[in-house]
Amino acid sequence: MRLLYESFEIMNLISKENVPTGGAAVEWYNWLKGFKKIGCEVGILTWKGSNAAVQKKEFEYDLVESYDINKGIPKLRLFYYRIPSYYQAIKKYNPDFLLEGCATENTGVMAMLSKVTGKPFIHRIGSDMDVDGRIARNFSKLSLAVYYYGLRNADHISCQNKYQYEILKNKYPSKSVSILYNSIEIKSPYNMNIEKEYIAWIGNFRYEKNLPALAEIAKNLPQYKFKIAGTRFSETDADAKHGLNELEKLENVEFVGHLNNKEITEFLSKAFCLLNTSRLEGFSNTFLEAWAAGIPVITTINVNPDNLITEYNLGITAEDYASMPKIIKELISTKKYLEFGKRCFEYVSEKHNPEKLAQQFLNDMLNCRK
Repeated sequence: MRLLYESFEIMNLISKENVPTGGAAVEWYNWLKGFKKIGCEVGILTWKGSNAAVQKKEFEYDLVESYDINKGIPKLRLFYYRIPSYYQAIKKYNPDFLLEGCATENTGVMAMLSKVTGKPFIHRIGSDMDVDGRIARNFSKLSLAVYYYGLRNADHISCQNKYQYEILKNKYPSKSVSILYNSIEIKSPYNMNIEKEYIAWIGNFRYEKNLPALAEIAKNLPQYKFKIAGTRFSETDADAKHGLNELEKLENVEFVGHLNNKEITEFLSKAFCLLNTSRLEGFSNTFLEAWAAGIPVITTINVNPDNLITEYNLGITAEDYASMPKIIKELISTKKYLEFGKRCFEYVSEKHNPEKLAQQFLNDMLNCRK
């Protein structure tokens, strides 16, 4: 099978630029690795000039260049320049399937190009807000209509959890929809002897991550060190700014900046736990990274995809943010974090294997064509 995945953001990971990237880029990088391991040809539909931005000796995917991101008249270039460039690139690469993830205008664009080129279009949901209506606050009416056109016309939609699946099946009863949990490549065996030093938090600084809640928790646990991995976007929303201002005042908080994939494993391995303060998630890749390092996740009951944390005992879910300091204090003071290590590692190794999940994903794609 030849697969073509549309993404510009994933190039930030590949070209090793120190810029913020969303969790979707990390997730899809793991999917692409899995597809490659099961024998698929994998192309990334991206911007013109991308081949020059990567070191070919480290790269195993086809970079399918489309348009120059700096060329064209704003608001008009999508129609007279970018879509035709996409079309030519797709026709030249001739994939068996077009893949795209997360809620963007390109969801609709890829669905339209799927009809024109005759290539089945597969969309992967990136967050709960992409399906339950909350995405509307981030989109113009036109962009939202284009995105929903993409959902309606996708040949198959892959979900991260049951919540997303049930909403979509209710909206589109006859559509091919499935659930697949995110995958992760295990890079090293579990080491139970690493000394724990701090509470870890990973994420981009934006409203959904609830930085004010993180600041409040850190204030209530001055005896423990908090290390925050993440970076600002070019524009930071008011909620995130407020949280950052509060965090910067605290002596027990250290900002470690952007971490690449290789650095995250070491960062997490020295943590008592991974603290998650997000208001919403789909299936956070940071959870998988923590479990792969043998580290439990502390989050709220609202961010517990399909109740996996409680079902498999992979961490602790709090009723609300106010109860998190007590939970964390008990976890560390009683050394309860040691109980989670092997269980977390074995769970993620078995349930989130990239090759197994990529094969399931490919089977879902093939079934939607029947």
